[in-house]
Amino acid sequence: MRTTLYVSLGLIVVVPLFLPDSASAQVLDTYFPPMGSGFGDIMTEPAQVRALEEYAPLGLRYGPLRIDADAAESIGYDSDIARLANGTGGVMETTHARLAGAAVWQRDQVHAEISVDDYRFPSQSIQNRTNWTVGLGAVHDFGHDRLGMAYTHLSLVQTPMDLGALILSRPIPYQYDDVRLSYTATTHGRFSFIPEAGINRYNFDRVVLVPGQLDQTYRNRATITEGVTGRYDLAGTTQILVILQGTEIRYLDRTPGVPSRDSNGVSAMAGMDFGLSGPLRFRALVGYQTRVYRSSLYQRITSPIAEAELGWNPTRLTTMTLSVRHGIEDGAFENVVGFSYTSAQIGVRHNYGRNLVLNAQAGIEKADYSAASGVLRNTILDQIASNQTVYNIGAGAQWLLNRHLSVTLNYNFSSQKTVGYRTFSDHTVLLSAHLAL
Repeated sequence: MRTTLYVSLGLIVVVPLFLPDSASAQVLDTYFPPMGSGFGDIMTEPAQVRALEEYAPLGLRYGPLRIDADAAESIGYDSDIARLANGTGGVMETTHARLAGAAVWQRDQVHAEISVDDYRFPSQSIQNRTNWTVGLGAVHDFGHDRLGMAYTHLSLVQTPMDLGALILSRPIPYQYDDVRLSYTATTHGRFSFIPEAGINRYNFDRVVLVPGQLDQTYRNRATITEGVTGRYDLAGTTQILVILQGTEIRYLDRTPGVPSRDSNGVSAMAGMDFGLSGPLRFRALVGYQTRVYRSSLYQRITSPIAEAELGWNPTRLTTMTLSVRHGIEDGAFENVVGFSYTSAQIGVRHNYGRNLVLNAQAGIEKADYSAASGVLRNTILDQIASNQTVYNIGAGAQWLLNRHLSVTLNYNFSSQKTVGYRTFSDHTVLLSAHLAL
């Protein structure tokens, strides 16, 4: 079974590429566990914990409760603050703070976390924004079965570097709330089943532009998911997984004169999870996904769906990761009801000299937008076939001075190519001071 290390929400604070709104269409994926996993657990990287334990923040302990906190202040330069063609650069200042708590008993665990990231651009104050997140989770172990619950609130923004987002002169703020419930039922043999259900809601704000406002409320929607994962344990930590999932999307604010974008979908996946033991970790799921819209004016979308994660520790101090995803996502335009996307990320992290952490990463994301059906030609819902590609590459170094203080230097390059728009790119450099409890 998947190894879960019940420690804290931030036992080892390794600062990632701490950059504003790094290009990622599926940014929400970073806040949730892999498909087919139960909810509510606390997970971390065991290899990195062992390698950096000498510099691990100790936090505060009160019986079964542990409290962790960290903060960072950064200053740097962004060559294209607005993420637009012909955009201008300038100084950027970022502030990060996080508070987390976890309580673990013999059969129960509860954890909570809140984080805030504030971005300031003195030369372009219209780009200033503050992102914040809240996460709650709990697990009850019945001795044979497990019940998991999780709640997440995200207050984020979209920029033109996000797949399917509008290309505007300022960020698009939105709120995301997600509630999930899972029950892991283990048989007396090698089989186990994980029925799960969840509901989430997107809420987009009105974007203030000169001279008026752009109403984004037509993107507000609620998504209900229900599914079941069948799991068969092989030798060691290797598992065979089969996942069936249904999805119902309901838009909450209708646009007059525009057909409903409500849809129902279903997906089926199968694959293997080789667990977290040993230097090589691999998980892969492949299947098929379909989405049918309530309005017959929109074409059905079908696409293969895949999720793969590879982790390799060639040495005790080095970690290499690769992740690939493919599926269907919703668009930001009235005439783009959905699109297929593909993303791939590769990264390497090396602990050099015990207290120096070096990292590098590269990625590509691509969206393919289908043409509208013939009956929508020459209407406001007309859409030509197009695509969008985002590339990114970055590197950084973190110097761990002691258990509480570290300094980080990061660089990131991203480039976007969209049919009908000019290619534009962005360079970002950040120097950060990080403090941990």
